[in-house]
Amino acid sequence: MSHMSDTSLSEREWALWRSFALMSRQLWNRVEQRLQAQAGISAADFEILHALSTAPDRRARVGALGEMLVWEKSRISHQVSRMERRGMVARVECAEDLRGTWVALTDEGERLLEPALEVFAAAIREAYLDRLSPDIAPQFAATMMRVVMATDPTA
Repeated sequence: MSHMSDTSLSEREWALWRSFALMSRQLWNRVEQRLQAQAGISAADFEILHALSTAPDRRARVGALGEMLVWEKSRISHQVSRMERRGMVARVECAEDLRGTWVALTDEGERLLEPALEVFAAAIREAYLDRLSPDIAPQFAATMMRVVMATDPTA
């Protein structure tokens, strides 16, 4: 067997990375398919609707949404524009703060979010949560958060 340098990954390390990457992609693909088919919205729509539904006054700045979702500002802006055309969100000027525009959840957005939450929960439970044994789940969550903290200490 050839000597592996520190810049190479071993077969075991590649397998560990591949299993994580595949799980992550397939899980989001499953969620996307279910949300489109059963709730009529995309996973991106869902993420923004959910973030706004949990924000104070059901609204947030574009930059704050980007931080919450770990998205680039341009991606948030394009997604918000698409959602605004469908009446899910509205851009609103803030009277007491002239620094910019807020994105607010509309009644239509809330109406679409309610069934989507059930679809999302069922997809995540079936494809992910039910696959984690109760004894490993806390350790798995802690490990994932260590990775998150190493890649973004502000999280």
